[in-house]
Amino acid sequence: MLNNIFLKIVLFPFYMIYVFLINLRNYLYSAGFLKQKKLDKKVISVGNITAGGTGKTPFTIMLSEKLIDEFGLKPCILSRGYKRDKESEILVVEENCSFVKCGDEPVLIKSRLKDKACVIVGKNRYKSAKEFEKKCGCGVFVLDDGYQHRKLFRDINICLVDCSNPFGNGKIIPYGILREPVFEIKRADIIVLTRAKYAKNLTLLRKTVEAINPLAKIFEANLEISHFFQPATGNIIALEDMQDKKVISFAAVGNPLSFKADLITAGLNVVKSYSFKDHAVPSYEKLEKLNAVANEEKVDYIVATEKDWVKLKEEKTLEIFGKKLTICISNMLLSREKDFLKYLEERLNDKRDS
Repeated sequence: MLNNIFLKIVLFPFYMIYVFLINLRNYLYSAGFLKQKKLDKKVISVGNITAGGTGKTPFTIMLSEKLIDEFGLKPCILSRGYKRDKESEILVVEENCSFVKCGDEPVLIKSRLKDKACVIVGKNRYKSAKEFEKKCGCGVFVLDDGYQHRKLFRDINICLVDCSNPFGNGKIIPYGILREPVFEIKRADIIVLTRAKYAKNLTLLRKTVEAINPLAKIFEANLEISHFFQPATGNIIALEDMQDKKVISFAAVGNPLSFKADLITAGLNVVKSYSFKDHAVPSYEKLEKLNAVANEEKVDYIVATEKDWVKLKEEKTLEIFGKKLTICISNMLLSREKDFLKYLEERLNDKRDS
């Protein structure tokens, strides 16, 4: 978010033009002047209207698992593969794919879902789907981070709202955290209030969302820690065995503060935490400094996110941290799951308009 007052003044006319263009684009799509491309299979879009982490990746994983286990469908996740080399290149993500080539989030999704799902990266999601849908045997498409990707028609539109910071100051980037105006959540069929346990006033937020979009189905969700993984040994550490342990945490994710909060809420003694830019790979020097602090503080573990491990395992991280490094494994848990699945089933069985 832009904080420099001089830059705010200088950029204001351009900001107003940018906001106008966003609103114009949305109007042209909503009014049907700009046409959306349709795929042969149903499309479920998962996205948000803010910059930063709202839990899209864990939600996409959870949703895909439900599509597999409850409906017997093989999901095909369509992702841009943000911050990877050659974003225009279309690739089917394999488990051993480098994050540099495929993107950290698509590699994480693939590592979780394995062969039960297909993950395709490519800037042009329609072209990606058409090129590989038969090869992958897709039963349903999941459009990852797709709320603003209006070129592709979606049958179910899911918008995630982070309860810890729902809409920031209500302004669009770079003056705030919004990608588009708040009222655009009116396009959503399902609105999921993520990190619900950190909401300052969940009832008020829910009323605000309902006022904008009274037709949407509203659910709450939280990211809950399952266990920890120790890469140096391959050991699984139960959550209860980590409680009261002295740790240092670090994360290069969209909302690193929530990661620290999750660890503290789970009972870990977080003496220090470090944040890096989303998708970034901390340098060898920074990791060495972090390890030096860990030695000074005499911590039991250095804890990172699963998304960070996707990147760090390709670096010489274990040479620095050794057995101290542990990876936090979390899962998205949804309120009223039966209602969610029932609605999902109804919409998946609906016949499309010609």
